Amino acid sequence: MAAAQTESPAMMQCLTRLSDNPSAVLAQARDWERHGGGVEAGQCGALALLEMGEAPEAAQRFDALAASLAAGRPPSPADPHAAQIARLAGQAARAWLLTGNTIPAEASAHYALSWTPDDLGLRILLAQSQYDRSDFAASLATLDRLPERGADNATHAYVLRASVHRRLGQIDAGLQDVARALALSPEDVDALLERGILRARHGEMAKAREDWDRVIALSPDTHDAYLARQDEDVLEADPNQPL
Repeated sequence: MAAAQTESPAMMQCLTRLSDNPSAVLAQARDWERHGGGVEAGQCGALALLEMGEAPEAAQRFDALAASLAAGRPPSPADPHAAQIARLAGQAARAWLLTGNTIPAEASAHYALSWTPDDLGLRILLAQSQYDRSDFAASLATLDRLPERGADNATHAYVLRASVHRRLGQIDAGLQDVARALALSPEDVDALLERGILRARHGEMAKAREDWDRVIALSPDTHDAYLARQDEDVLEADPNQPL
């Protein structure tokens, strides 16, 4: 998400300890802020809050950090802090999505993209927020002109766009996008799950079941496997039931 940045030793320590003891990291981050840690200290604290399940507060803090770093300047990709501002706003968008608050998620993603317009990860966040509030036309427009290869997140982008096409009733277009996703990552479980749904909607029930069986085989104890089994149960109970 956004351009990569070189982490300071203090931030690296924060990230290393984050999953093991987020409450201790939060306390350390607050002390770090009191001693002039600036944006990095604030970011560390927001990440700790997110790890602790406090996504709304984390989202607010990420948004505030992005605004603070921008210091009232208009968005510009040429700004020396553009990548960092976009990264913080993108983290806010992701945190808002975790809370189900799609409108602030969309606003944060838009703001992030105003600083780094070519970032595919940020476009996916924006498209996901639009998808989650059922604005499928806007989500499709956001995912226009996707890279064919060589870009991080391209597989995810194609899977999401395939799902958007499905929700719009454009099954053939969805199948084309999921084929592109699987050409990039042949065993991506999200892509296989989506292709199964699209195939079922296309009337290819046996092929749909093959995709879902593959999802279960690749990741048997995951939410994706649960969804695949659920789709198979629906198909078995009523082949005409829309997925």
